[in-house]
Amino acid sequence: MKSIRAQLTLRLLIGGALLLGAAGIALHWQVRVALTGEFDATLRATAQSLASLTEQKQGHASFEFAGENMPQFERANGPDIFLIRTSDGREIERSASLGTASLPLRAGSPEAPELFDTRMPDGRTFHCAGLRFTPQEEEDDERKKRPPSQLQALLVIGRDRAPLDHTLAELRSRLLIVGTIALVVLAALVRWGVSNGLAPLARLGENVATVDAASLSTRFATELLPAELRPIATRLNELLSRLESAFARERRFTATAAHELRTPLAELRALAEVSLGTPATEAEQIEAWRDTLATTRRMESLALRLLDLSRAEDPTHALRFQSIQLVEALATAWQAWAGRAGERGIALVVHIPPALTVITDPTILGVILGNLCANAAEHGLAGKPLEVRASATTDFITLHFQNDSGDLSAKDLPHLFERFWRKDTARTDARHHGLGLALAVEFAILLGGSLSVRLLGDNKLEFALVLPAH
Repeated sequence: MKSIRAQLTLRLLIGGALLLGAAGIALHWQVRVALTGEFDATLRATAQSLASLTEQKQGHASFEFAGENMPQFERANGPDIFLIRTSDGREIERSASLGTASLPLRAGSPEAPELFDTRMPDGRTFHCAGLRFTPQEEEDDERKKRPPSQLQALLVIGRDRAPLDHTLAELRSRLLIVGTIALVVLAALVRWGVSNGLAPLARLGENVATVDAASLSTRFATELLPAELRPIATRLNELLSRLESAFARERRFTATAAHELRTPLAELRALAEVSLGTPATEAEQIEAWRDTLATTRRMESLALRLLDLSRAEDPTHALRFQSIQLVEALATAWQAWAGRAGERGIALVVHIPPALTVITDPTILGVILGNLCANAAEHGLAGKPLEVRASATTDFITLHFQNDSGDLSAKDLPHLFERFWRKDTARTDARHHGLGLALAVEFAILLGGSLSVRLLGDNKLEFALVLPAH
């Protein structure tokens, strides 16, 4: 594909050439019409003058022509010719410049002579005017009261087109020369204008080329850019901001995941070293294997959570939407944590209409509800119930999960959805990795909804899960 510079230059040159050509054609046409009109007007005036010099007497026509008044007709092979004949073909008069040649007998009225071109035997082209008229009666005859004569005469007058054609040819040559020079100048101006016009784009491209993973904090100034480039620079800044956040998140994720895996790996190594280096009874070996199994399960749990997070961040993940009854979905999610909740005296109180449904992916919704139920069962205040209510609008359905917040405070709320965050006094259990709520919020976004948290009065914590109704 050609460059923008080449395309703009070519299109502007083609447009300029067409415009110059159209202007030249229009100018040539106007000058040609003006010169031809003047040429024709002169012919008509001369023809009318010659017609006025033709008289008739007793049915015979005569021509009173004084050569000294119109010397152009007296020169042999001169540029002006005329021929006068009667309607029956009898010649009345011809100019000396015509010689022995003849002219076509084509004629119009005296007011509107017929105009035409004819080629003479010597190769010259003459522009002619022909008219049909009635010669005037001589004054003596006019006194006699005779019936008017029906004698008709035809006058054809011509003028050599060579001067007119030469003038038009000169005009075409000059227009071609001027147009060529103008096109060359236009090409230089177009090249200069396109180069300068695209210079900001080139500079922006150079600036973009300098950005790498180590300089994602770079932002492009938009104030001095042309209006056409500002949206591009703005989108690039937004892209860099997202990339910077993603890279920072991945760095934190990698560092935290490595930190989380370091402890169980160290435990496994210690267990292996102790088992290999210290004699142990069968009971001690069984206890060591139990510790190894517990540590392995923690690592497996962490690995599965990380896989779930990768799934949430994969934009190519295919969602399978279907109608889900929220009461049944919540009951299924709570069932996995009912035993733990029973141990801590936490009951589930549901205030959701049984017929309330939502169109969503059941697997993803199950993960979200499971994490919210797990959070309440593990970290809710013992002996206090988890209440779930629903509210609906035309486009969205919101589930409100409320339980006692325990020792959580307002300053802790922004951290609840952070990966691997655990409040020291409430989340010291090594089986939990601080990924549940982070996973829930990302899955909610994947479904087109959202998950938020706030503190209510009476030390109540509320999670609001918003889902599209359709």
